[in-house]
Amino acid sequence: MASDPIPVIQVSGTHRQVGQHIGEQLKTQIQTMRSNLKSSLTQGITWQDMLQQSSVYLVYSQVVYPQYIEELRGIAEGAQVPFEELFLGMCEELWEKAAWKGKAVRNHTGCTDFAARDRATLDGHTLLAHTNDLSLETERDLVILRVQAGDEPEFLGVSVGGVGFSAGYNAAGISLTGNQVDNNDIRPGVPRLLVVRAILAAQRLGQAMDACLLPQRASSYNNILADQYGEVYSMEGSATDCEPLYIDGDILAHANHYISAPMRKFEADRSEIGDSVIRYNRAMRLLKENYGQLSTQLFIELLADHANYPASICKHLGEAVTVFSMIIDLNDLKAWIGRGRPCETTYHEHQLSPWSPPDRLK
Repeated sequence: MASDPIPVIQVSGTHRQVGQHIGEQLKTQIQTMRSNLKSSLTQGITWQDMLQQSSVYLVYSQVVYPQYIEELRGIAEGAQVPFEELFLGMCEELWEKAAWKGKAVRNHTGCTDFAARDRATLDGHTLLAHTNDLSLETERDLVILRVQAGDEPEFLGVSVGGVGFSAGYNAAGISLTGNQVDNNDIRPGVPRLLVVRAILAAQRLGQAMDACLLPQRASSYNNILADQYGEVYSMEGSATDCEPLYIDGDILAHANHYISAPMRKFEADRSEIGDSVIRYNRAMRLLKENYGQLSTQLFIELLADHANYPASICKHLGEAVTVFSMIIDLNDLKAWIGRGRPCETTYHEHQLSPWSPPDRLK
């Protein structure tokens, strides 16, 4: 039911221990995910093909993010699944046609994002609002993870089945929302879901931005980064380039296509971006029409917008529908998260306590 809160799992410890706790508590979902991956292969590409290619991604990832590979090993142990197969689940790129020279069919996903700060908001706070569009079946496997790993700031992120994160924020006042953009330059490297994990561990905005600019990345989302000082960037990325777009006039929006001229050449198929263009422009219109009045409560209404229904911001039909939405107030370190379509859901409040770095990190 849309009114039911997404379950919350809170874990802490070393990266390995955090992973083990997640794997143990989400064993059923992770094993189901593994089975679903095996059944979603494109004709002509075998499970062994996928494992062989992901092993190359693993070499890059082990060098760049050994701590998060340890975390994934812990998840695999806790869920009692082979680590290599769990890591393959992190390599979303391998389900997209650009990774296989056109052989694979990409997963149709989507998101719409809003950001507002200072004069645009009712109280001057920095607010982010996000819808997440995935297959309807994923809604039942949603989980909110509150993670304290090692010396990193505690973070809260929404995950499908505990492997990878779609959006979240941390106790250092850094948020990560954003959108899938279809890169045509996918290559072997660190999968974008591991980059997201690094962003959620950032102690400051510069570290989050550095993660988006990682030279060894396999591909990129459009990562929207913000901090409690009101600094907001839309990091339009691909595997080989990235254009940081700074918030303009205290408002920002994004959907599932490249906006900046330098990045448009990386669009995999510009014939498929129509609905995304409409959602982006609709979001910008709503931000401008409500300038100075934007608040958490108002964003709850805006996320339920039905212009271009059913392929609207609140998306109801198609290969992907809105399975959750999230509003973040970085000044208060609060988030409101609702399961299902925004027009039907009940939002539930979450809060983090401010993070103080250990003395050796100051």
